[in-house]
Amino acid sequence: MIEARQILLKSLKYRVQDERVLRRLASALVLQWDELSDEFQDLIIDQAAMVEDREPEPVSVEEIEAFVRSVKTTAIVKPRQAGEAPGQ
Repeated sequence: MIEARQILLKSLKYRVQDERVLRRLASALVLQWDELSDEFQDLIIDQAAMVEDREPEPVSVEEIEAFVRSVKTTAIVKPRQAGEAPGQ
């Protein structure tokens, strides 16, 4: 269970070449969204609205909520390795 937490008044600093890792982490969070408690979802949305980004325009809580509700998921099909039987 997640205890009551406060929004951090901090920004994440990362290298440009690490942006792909950050995108994957964000995607993983959205994919697991429905498994998170409502309180934790609210915290993440509020924190996301406060985080500074490379882009100067702010993103509103409403934009973030709309994104999470509207994003589509697809199954990942991994290529088979040499010698691997179908279905493995």
